[in-house]
Amino acid sequence: MYRYVQAEKAKNPKRSIGRLCRLLGVSTSGFYDWAKRQREPLRGRAAIDAELLAQIRLIHGRFPYYGAPRIHRTLRDKGIAVGRHHVARLMRLHDLRARRGPIKSRPRSAPPARRPDVGDRVKRQFSALAADRLWFTDLTAIRTGEGFLRAAVVLDAHTREVISWATDGHETPKTPIRALVDAVRMRRPTAGCIIHSDRGYQFTAHDWHDVAAKHGLLVSIGERKSALDNAAMESWFASFKNEDIYPNGPIKTKAEARSRLFDYIWDYNNHRLHSALGYRSPISYAKLAA
Repeated sequence: MYRYVQAEKAKNPKRSIGRLCRLLGVSTSGFYDWAKRQREPLRGRAAIDAELLAQIRLIHGRFPYYGAPRIHRTLRDKGIAVGRHHVARLMRLHDLRARRGPIKSRPRSAPPARRPDVGDRVKRQFSALAADRLWFTDLTAIRTGEGFLRAAVVLDAHTREVISWATDGHETPKTPIRALVDAVRMRRPTAGCIIHSDRGYQFTAHDWHDVAAKHGLLVSIGERKSALDNAAMESWFASFKNEDIYPNGPIKTKAEARSRLFDYIWDYNNHRLHSALGYRSPISYAKLAA
């Protein structure tokens, strides 16, 4: 409004502030008070909000997939006393949103007739009292300009930490096996650790069950075409794609896709706040539990 009035005065010096204020339906004194406030530094609540907004923008720039709950927790960890609704209000006013993307999937599962001897040992209980008692795994396809990159990930139920991962430029049952062998080599779980997956053909193959039995792992498989039976792993892949793949645009090469996956896993394990862990990163939660 102030700039508008100045522009009108420049066009026609004879036109008074009072006439413009009458045309705009405001009082002359109110206009001068408002113009004076615009020239003065912010004070009180406005100054607090401006400083808080700067911190929110800083965190959101580092983690663009954070919404109000995670940004609020990060601010509290920095020693900034603020309410979650206050953070949400500022983000809403300034159009700061968690960067997400669409989730598209086409489930492929083996019929119940294959491996009827293997059931669901988890029953949608996705937590464990200690590390290396329950692992989740699954496969996903990452679209690139060179075709799909297939990626397998192994996740610990207690800390939600990504233990290992493997990729291949084509679809093969060996991808999840390599990820599983790497996880066993790094963690060396005691006999009886459960490895849970969906009913994909890779996880009903004899090679998969032979490797699991060799290392004392108990195989668990969810029901056919039921993504909720492996929701912890499905949720991880959804976060990866919504927070990194979709927002950052098309991937040109499979090498770039591998790099993006590695960077996200590193950030996820070491820095990303996880709501199921009391808004701690998996690594910090593991240290706390230890």
